[in-house]
Amino acid sequence: MEDQNAEEPKKPWDNIIHFEFDTAKRKEEIFKATLEYLRTNEKAKNYLEQFNQETILRSLESYAWQKAGWLVKKEHDEYWDDHGKLEDKNIAEECLANIQQKKLFDKQCEWRAEQFTHPAIEVVSDFAYWEQNVLNCPFIDPITPEDVELYIEFLDVYFGENLPFIGHWQDYDTYCTDKVTVTRMANEPEEDEDEDGEDEDDEELDNDDDFYSDEDDEDEEEGRLMPPWYSFWEERRGAGNYRLLPDVRGPKERIYSRPAIDEEQAANREKFKTNPPDTRKFLNLFGKDKLLPFIEEYEDPAQVNEILKAYEVNQRVWWDKEEEETMYWVKEAWHELRDCHEAFPIAEGITDWKEALIQTAKNWEHHKLKRLIPIVYDEYIFRMETGIEHPYDHKQAATYRQFAERSKAHILRGRELKDEPKDLNF
Repeated sequence: MEDQNAEEPKKPWDNIIHFEFDTAKRKEEIFKATLEYLRTNEKAKNYLEQFNQETILRSLESYAWQKAGWLVKKEHDEYWDDHGKLEDKNIAEECLANIQQKKLFDKQCEWRAEQFTHPAIEVVSDFAYWEQNVLNCPFIDPITPEDVELYIEFLDVYFGENLPFIGHWQDYDTYCTDKVTVTRMANEPEEDEDEDGEDEDDEELDNDDDFYSDEDDEDEEEGRLMPPWYSFWEERRGAGNYRLLPDVRGPKERIYSRPAIDEEQAANREKFKTNPPDTRKFLNLFGKDKLLPFIEEYEDPAQVNEILKAYEVNQRVWWDKEEEETMYWVKEAWHELRDCHEAFPIAEGITDWKEALIQTAKNWEHHKLKRLIPIVYDEYIFRMETGIEHPYDHKQAATYRQFAERSKAHILRGRELKDEPKDLNF
């Protein structure tokens, strides 16, 4: 028998509903209390006598409602005020960490080639952890003034998106092998056609991996999707030899982890025999092609036309496809230029005003970073000299530490299944 007093499971939107209800209730209380106070306070009454009495109530109601909004949203507004001030500095700190990501990647190449060891690295997945905590990595050289100067030079020539780089900095398989990876699949190039208009043969397509298509980096090794900063560093420092080192350790780990993973999967298959998962496809009601057929087929027939008309009005006002495609980056540019209060030149040599605005915003972003990176570097040096830990996302790093520990457990179990010592000495 069901417990009638048992609470219903909390819905994801419950907190939002309660927040909006409590906020509206508090605003109303402040609104009413303000009007009552101003109505009865002698000092306020004497002040208001000098004004046209027909305008007083409307003006006081407007003031009381504004005041209620200020007080209720104070913490929210303080957060966004701080966020805006810190946003550029945070990006500068990420860019400073980019310098160390390249050094860490080179160490990964050495470690995989069994030319480098360190107690902080036991399995390949440990590099993914140190990617999240790279400024505190104990086995790479500290950032030098020359490194900072080189990165500032990089800002002068690279104007692509996502300076912190959207991919995984330590994604060895994408940058050094032909294996299928998430980063590569997310950046698949378009298939080229030969002179006869036919696709390239299967062998060539199979080897036609992703590549970094920056026009300024045509000498990049074909078939590799590289972070632009890595390519720039290697060009200026002549450090591309690290990626030519053989991967000795990686294949060994895969040999040992495979039996353990197979064992886990077999156990899961047995588990699912008695408790099979729901294999039906997920319901997807996002996008016009999914929404409209659902509304027409399953909504109340008496309301279908009204719903569809309301939907179309909503789309025209808020989600106009043409406007979104042509103006998205223009809006982003305006947002980026919101703090450009000083004299700053419009990008030269671009006749399309939208493209000129977008490039100007990129120039402004880089201008700010070139001023901020030396400042965050000074803070980095101070922490180094005083023994203070560099800040990093502890939650994110902990997640990758768990991945590394899971990988280590698979390898050790695989060693055990092969009747070999349960250690990492192989």
